[in-house]
Amino acid sequence: MTTPIPNLAGIAHAELVESIGGGNFSASYINWSRTMHLLRTHAPGWLPEIVHASDGGILHRAPAGGFLLLRFVHPSGATTPAVPQAIMDSRNAAIGWDKITARDITDTHRRGICMAAALTFGLAYELWAKIPLESGYAEQPETQADEGSSAEAADFAASIKAAESAEELEGIAAQLKVASLAPALLKGLRALYANRKATLTEQRA
Repeated sequence: MTTPIPNLAGIAHAELVESIGGGNFSASYINWSRTMHLLRTHAPGWLPEIVHASDGGILHRAPAGGFLLLRFVHPSGATTPAVPQAIMDSRNAAIGWDKITARDITDTHRRGICMAAALTFGLAYELWAKIPLESGYAEQPETQADEGSSAEAADFAASIKAAESAEELEGIAAQLKVASLAPALLKGLRALYANRKATLTEQRA
């Protein structure tokens, strides 16, 4: 039986996005560890793998510089097509073969996983396509009641982000259960809650 490749478009949300750089070299991204958490949660079993070069190493030669070949594998034996990711500097220029360092390779590996996840599963493809991600508690309303609802959701979001323990998060979850918020707002807050809980769990591990 063929193992289907899941479609993860729409899973990533705006609250996960960070920014780096400035001017012409600014970029929005989701941290690689958060991307992997989303993958483990919504596509269990699929893990990234480096495809080795003909010489047995992990680095493939290019006309200028080198690249990694990345794919995803499943315990069933299923694999996805391999995707190349160039070894680049901070300005996205290829690094010469003789100047590639171990740090360049590890950085490329993490970046390449995110790129390959977007290409293969559609995970956070919106960032690469420059499509705005959904925000569960952004300002939406035009009525006074809706404005109050957004303000309350924003307060919940701030509390979730500031939570320092699982117990504190559980207290916030209990308050959310009795809050009168629109379904779209609750969806965003629940996603933010799940992400914060995962981060705290990783910190304790």
